[in-house]
Amino acid sequence: MSSIRTLNTKINIAIAAALVIVLGISAYLTLGEQNRQAEENTKAKARLLTQAVTDVIRMDMESANEKDLTKIIRVIGQFREIETLRIFSAEGLILHSAEPAEVGTNIDELVMNVFTSGDMSKPFRSGAEAHRSMCRVEVMRNEPQCHRCHGKDTKIIGVLEVCLSMAAMDAQIERNARFMVISTILTIVMVSLLISILTTVIVKKPISTLMDAMKGAQSGSLGERVKLKTHDEIGQLSESFNEMLSRLEKAEKEMKRLHAEQMSRAERLASIGEMAASVAHEIKNPLAGLSGATQVLAGSFKEDDARREVVREMLKLTGRLDKTINDLLNFARVKPPELRPVNPNDVAEEVLYFAGRDARETPCEFVKNLDPAMPEIPLDANQIQQVLLNLIINARQACKADSRITVSTSATPVGPIPEVVNREEFVEIAVADEGSGMSPELMAEIFKPFFTTKVQGTGLGLPISRNIIESHGGIMGVQSRAAIGTTFYIWLKKSEPEAV
Repeated sequence: MSSIRTLNTKINIAIAAALVIVLGISAYLTLGEQNRQAEENTKAKARLLTQAVTDVIRMDMESANEKDLTKIIRVIGQFREIETLRIFSAEGLILHSAEPAEVGTNIDELVMNVFTSGDMSKPFRSGAEAHRSMCRVEVMRNEPQCHRCHGKDTKIIGVLEVCLSMAAMDAQIERNARFMVISTILTIVMVSLLISILTTVIVKKPISTLMDAMKGAQSGSLGERVKLKTHDEIGQLSESFNEMLSRLEKAEKEMKRLHAEQMSRAERLASIGEMAASVAHEIKNPLAGLSGATQVLAGSFKEDDARREVVREMLKLTGRLDKTINDLLNFARVKPPELRPVNPNDVAEEVLYFAGRDARETPCEFVKNLDPAMPEIPLDANQIQQVLLNLIINARQACKADSRITVSTSATPVGPIPEVVNREEFVEIAVADEGSGMSPELMAEIFKPFFTTKVQGTGLGLPISRNIIESHGGIMGVQSRAAIGTTFYIWLKKSEPEAV
């Protein structure tokens, strides 16, 4: 078996996939939360720093010392996190900056747009650098204490811009991301390895033991047993399997015993059959002579002679004995069928013709329902006629007044043909009567040799008929319901049966 198809591999793949999904989502949410907190913290710092710088600048401006203001901005701008610290006019001209080179230049468009938008209370992100920065602008208005230097007409004396670098935080977030990726991979590997070991010990080994026992049982070794000490589902399965093996072993022993008995019985029956056939053959010739002599004797008596009736009864008994001997010989020595392409409808027509000639002796009406689509199939017409005649004779003996005997054929079986065969490979011939039917117990006995419910029956007609049908590779069945009637089915193969 391919390693990727094993239960152990499937469990590991499933758990690894689940861990990737769960840990991946967890890492994504964690990094997102870290990023959000970093931005919030930087925004808070930007607000506090802007307010603090504004207060310091106002205090210094009240002393009217502009050089001190420039010095203060440059000193504060040296702090590591401060990326930008400058004051620009309402027109966008930079007046003071921690970077002297910026003084006299215009601020970038983003900062000017924030200033002119009127919404300057929230920090904003600057994209001017390769890393992220959080900036905030604070307007310094011309308050009364500023009038002596800036006059009363100017409303805004300057705008303070403070930008805090997020490079350190971004680096920390990146380190956290790398750590989480590595820890996730290590977690997946370690958990998969642990699960693999556990499934090998808990699942794979017990299942392998169970599979080995199954293979042994499949090869015919029913004496093996699965020895597992677990009490889980696999342990229960092994106990059930052991119980099944015990039952199979017991059934096999019983089957061997019955088979030996059947073989012994078959050998005895074969010997009895050969002996009976030999005895019947020895009796047949003298019986023929006795029958001929009785016929001559009957012809020598006058019609009113009482002895003539006795001789006639002797002839009937002789004929009955001759029929019994013939049936016994036919049953003991089944003649192989001479198969030729024949349409079963033709066989049925001929049998019905002969049966119709004796219709005066029965109260039944003959009905034929022959399928015009019936194909020619390989069969021995004489043997099939013998079977149909036997079935019709049985039906005549079972029929009631004003009832019918129906002989039907079908190119595709419509009767209860066994499910184990392909009905498309067979044709069907059926003989149905409207007699009193048979009980299930009686139906189970009718094909056994010498079983009969008739006073003058031999009990060999149906066994001989079934032997003939089976020698054709066909199947014979019966269906009967009390007070409705009995139907005998013959299913013959459309193609010549394979030689056994």
